[in-house]
Amino acid sequence: MSDFSARGILDICPKDLAGRLDITLFDELDSTNTCLKKLARVGAPEGRVIIARRQSAGRGRLGRSFYSAAEGLYISVLIRPHMKAEGMVFVTAMTAVAMARAIERTVDADPMIKWVNDIFVRGKKVCGILCESAFGADALSEYVVIGAGVNITEPLGGFPADISAVAGALLPHGSGQELRSRLAAAFLEDLFGEYARLDSRSFLDEYRRRSMVTGKNVSVISPTLTRHGKAIAIDDDCRLVVRFDDGTTEHVSTGEISVRVD
Repeated sequence: MSDFSARGILDICPKDLAGRLDITLFDELDSTNTCLKKLARVGAPEGRVIIARRQSAGRGRLGRSFYSAAEGLYISVLIRPHMKAEGMVFVTAMTAVAMARAIERTVDADPMIKWVNDIFVRGKKVCGILCESAFGADALSEYVVIGAGVNITEPLGGFPADISAVAGALLPHGSGQELRSRLAAAFLEDLFGEYARLDSRSFLDEYRRRSMVTGKNVSVISPTLTRHGKAIAIDDDCRLVVRFDDGTTEHVSTGEISVRVD
């Protein structure tokens, strides 16, 4: 059994991958993404990884806070793919597939993906993903920080009331100490395996297969409008294909969706 430490994680990783990683693990940070972005700006190489047991100021998409006070796996990974902004959605989808596989390999669970960046187990959100990047004058990315927050165990007393209907964890409170290292190692192995063939989009079929949205009624929410329809597919550009109630069909690439339970 490996302890939850940088060395414990590296010992589980394949040797060729471990040699390319530089991991630092903290008991608590405000945000692993914020920490790693600072390092990226001053030249940290690809493969730099920041992990925390807890976060005091975790962040989600669209500037939202991300509940991460309970002990979990909060991990950020630096890559430097030199890609255009429109390619970022594939990094997010690749990350979601890698984390879903890692959870499936380490826990008795069948993870599903809510387009575009959340992972659900047993109907509850257990992982959120936030990928952040910076672009140079040539419109190519200088770096991408891949962030994922996984609720390993339920917090003592349960999740806060405002998220308890949605938030879940992989294991009950008081368990899962040794799961963290195995989950981190499995995630890094799957992530870098897919990253090596990112251009092939080999993960896209699995992303579609794990979708919990396709075939469901959804609300497409934008700053000025909410429209209702049915998600019918995910296209080759990772956009959600929605047939709206007015009969129109669109390939949605911006905004946010929520699954409407009938």
